[in-house]
Amino acid sequence: MRVEPASAFDLGELRELFNEGFSEYLVPMQLDDVAFRDHLNGNDVDLDCSRVAIADRPAALALIARRGAVGWVGGMGTAPTYRRRGLGERVLVAGLDAARGSGCREVWLEVIEENHAAIALYEKLGFEFVRELVVWSLPAREDGVPASQPVDAERAQAWIAAHRESPEPWQRADESIAGMRARGAPLRGLTIDRDGEVAAAAAFRDDPDLAVILQIAGVDYDAAADALLAAAGRERGLRLSNAPAGEPPDRAMERLGGRAVVRQHEMRLAL
Repeated sequence: MRVEPASAFDLGELRELFNEGFSEYLVPMQLDDVAFRDHLNGNDVDLDCSRVAIADRPAALALIARRGAVGWVGGMGTAPTYRRRGLGERVLVAGLDAARGSGCREVWLEVIEENHAAIALYEKLGFEFVRELVVWSLPAREDGVPASQPVDAERAQAWIAAHRESPEPWQRADESIAGMRARGAPLRGLTIDRDGEVAAAAAFRDDPDLAVILQIAGVDYDAAADALLAAAGRERGLRLSNAPAGEPPDRAMERLGGRAVVRQHEMRLAL
């Protein structure tokens, strides 16, 4: 078995290995070419730091993203027939070593809370729990839509940056949203006003029949709930990924009757 940089492989090979690694997962994830390329580009995955373990064929993958001195594990997995041989640990350690050598001083990741084996591995390598993140889904509603003000997504983001309670998770960070904008993604923004002052703001993307919340903040749960409902509009569902537990958007989704699709641990490793 040997380990090589992911940059030595073409994107088609990496996508196939990524999909194999996430087959039979707690939340199965299969990406097509466009979605995989968007994942790499939008999250600043560094293929020179990312690593592939090769047995008689590519068998395990660890994607490592980098933004300055901060890194993120953008997905890791092992093809089903090669599991339980320690390949996942070897390829992840190699990727972390590469990140350290490239100047990273900390690396973050998210892991589903029921994935006890993965959590045990990350803790063995020195990752520590930081907070709980929740993926929420809200079905379409037929009741009234709160009044809101449409604004440019950048303006909404500026208000959110000044009022969010904690940093955004990697995939919804300012850099990720800027990358979406640079690739031409149609992003929208809105604000909720109270007594002439902004009480909540949301930046979101319109997918067919679904509003995908990219960033949101509110001064309280009610304001955040109004922003969520205004983004969804009438008769359209809504999705909010990796909402920090206990903050207004998370509590608002709970109050609105949203479904917690999955709960994750956000973890950090100091290099």
